[in-house]
Amino acid sequence: MARKRTTAQPSGHTILVIDDQEEILTSVRLLLEREGHKVLTALNGEDGIVLFRQEKVHLVIVDYFMPQMTGEDVVRAIRKLDSDVQVLLQTGYSGEKPPLTTLRELDIQGYHSKTDGPEHLLLWVEATLKAATHLHQVRAAEQLKAELLVKQEFLSNVSHEMRSRLHIILGYGDLLLVERGSESFPQHWRQSIETIQRHSRALWGLANNFLNFVKLGAEAMRVCPRPFLLSELQQEFQESMEFLLQRKSVSFVWEVDSQLPLVWADRDKLCIILQNLLSNATKFTNRGEIRLRAVASPADNGVFIQVKDTGIGIAPAYHEAIFDTFQQVPNTNANSGNSVEGAGIGIGLTLARKLARMMGGDITVESVAGAGATFTLFLRTPAEEVHESEVPSSAPAPSSQSKSVYVPSSLRSQPVLTL
Repeated sequence: MARKRTTAQPSGHTILVIDDQEEILTSVRLLLEREGHKVLTALNGEDGIVLFRQEKVHLVIVDYFMPQMTGEDVVRAIRKLDSDVQVLLQTGYSGEKPPLTTLRELDIQGYHSKTDGPEHLLLWVEATLKAATHLHQVRAAEQLKAELLVKQEFLSNVSHEMRSRLHIILGYGDLLLVERGSESFPQHWRQSIETIQRHSRALWGLANNFLNFVKLGAEAMRVCPRPFLLSELQQEFQESMEFLLQRKSVSFVWEVDSQLPLVWADRDKLCIILQNLLSNATKFTNRGEIRLRAVASPADNGVFIQVKDTGIGIAPAYHEAIFDTFQQVPNTNANSGNSVEGAGIGIGLTLARKLARMMGGDITVESVAGAGATFTLFLRTPAEEVHESEVPSSAPAPSSQSKSVYVPSSLRSQPVLTL
């Protein structure tokens, strides 16, 4: 069956043809140019290698039998320059068959006999160019993966160095405040140290969220869901919110029934999500309350966890934008009495939603400017019923930070601040 002719539109491929017969070069060049390819020609191997060095070539068509530098010699020289380029050998007679061992050694999939005609050659060209495109995609994916791993390692080391030094700063700050005591310590000194502690805690949160975000982007973060009771987290978040709200006229309400069904989630990742939602609510709320409420929804086979605040609110136009990476929403309600400290860099909510979706859930928001905001996290319940007695409530969650090192008291219940 004859092969269909294609239009002469540029194909984007460059083909190098090397043959010691000028009439063959001309006929092959015209044939390939008609298919839209850019064609380079050379009458001997030496000239062909010079052209190969000068241009990005996708396919080399080389005559197997040539004087002085044979086709095999040309391929060996080219393979030293580019091990991935596709090569097609041509033979002048049907009896001139390259040894199979040579084809394998030079990584050549086959050869074309000039006696088979132009249609057979075009089929070979089409097949080899498809292989070249696929190989290019594979190499690009490998390079991207390698770059992501390098980036992840670099940023991970930077985050580790930041946290190590923040540990030291916060530790010495705690020691100063504890050893001197509130009575003997000058008030202005104490206020200065507390200011250092507050900003150091904020940097600690930035470093943690940034590291998690990098891991997520490099596909190095995994979720390991298991069934557990949401009420297990009450003390942890009560302490976190007490710290976050210590300088604000805002109350925190934990409204989670101890009889709530088990949720199916990675405990560590769920804590990151809730810490970001709660600290985000704290940042935009200076009076009123922040309420964490959970309700079961048997019809949806899940649980809805709401974080509701009485802060500045979010205009409907920005409800999706706040979940985009590095997005900042302008304060359109500046006269509400709720000022905002620290705009962050805009990855906390992005991280929270991605983690929720990795666990089969999602996060949505309901809000209008000036009337507070309600973030709703949906989590699934276990597919099969699990009794409370089967869930280890006191077992500590695994953590990459579980080492025998001194942790300042100001970080023992430290939330991950919203970025």
